[in-house]
Amino acid sequence: MNKVITLSFALLLLIIGSGWSADVRVYYETFQWIGQADAQAQGDKLVSLIDGKRGIDTVEVIPKKDVAAWMEANTDDGDVDIFVMYGDIPETVYTNADPDDSIAEVFLEGGNMFINSADYMFWGVGGRNEAVGLQNMMDIPGITMWDDDTPMKLTAEGKKYTPTLQNYNTDRPFHLDQLVPPWELEVAFATNSGDAAGTRADPVIVLDTETGGRIAIAYQTASQVDPKGEVVSEMILNYLVGEEKIGSLAIKPEGKLSTLWAEIKKTR
Repeated sequence: MNKVITLSFALLLLIIGSGWSADVRVYYETFQWIGQADAQAQGDKLVSLIDGKRGIDTVEVIPKKDVAAWMEANTDDGDVDIFVMYGDIPETVYTNADPDDSIAEVFLEGGNMFINSADYMFWGVGGRNEAVGLQNMMDIPGITMWDDDTPMKLTAEGKKYTPTLQNYNTDRPFHLDQLVPPWELEVAFATNSGDAAGTRADPVIVLDTETGGRIAIAYQTASQVDPKGEVVSEMILNYLVGEEKIGSLAIKPEGKLSTLWAEIKKTR
């Protein structure tokens, strides 16, 4: 009986204490539409703002040579992991020559997340991937991110979750009207209409409802000084973690209780 009680209590503590968490890697070794100094400053600012906060397991700047191994190790580890970049995705994890089942796409479809600032999502330095990068990663032929100087107006969610964000002009917004299932809008912090009915959004998070993968952008602007680090930190801490949208052991409570009961029965 004591063994059962001890095991039950230990498992209960695990369930209660598992919480919501993410491993975050910030990549700025290569970049586009942002200078090296600003990319490093914004990336380092992000690290400093979220390091040690509730819901963040680890956050580190990652060099290109380590990106592929990190993504592969974190694809099916039970956590939602986040890769942050500044206008470039390393060719070590995605190129147009490998349009399906690249390391990056498998990472995304494993329920993980990409966040990008500066140039067009998945475009690549020097137009290495161009628009095809986003299309392949989302499996949506024809989706694009054009429209220079598109005015963005704060949504109610933007005011709630990203207090640093102000109305501004973006150059490469998400085209919400080009999303097709299983992709859908999760939350828009600013849109061209100031609400979820807008057709253009930045910052924004879109969700693959089948895999749990997420793609987000924040300030896709050309050579523009923006508080990228602060706003991305707010997206992560206030929305993703604060609203418990991401987490380790991200299964429903009833599933955890079923596991607990099964373990208890084993000890009888």
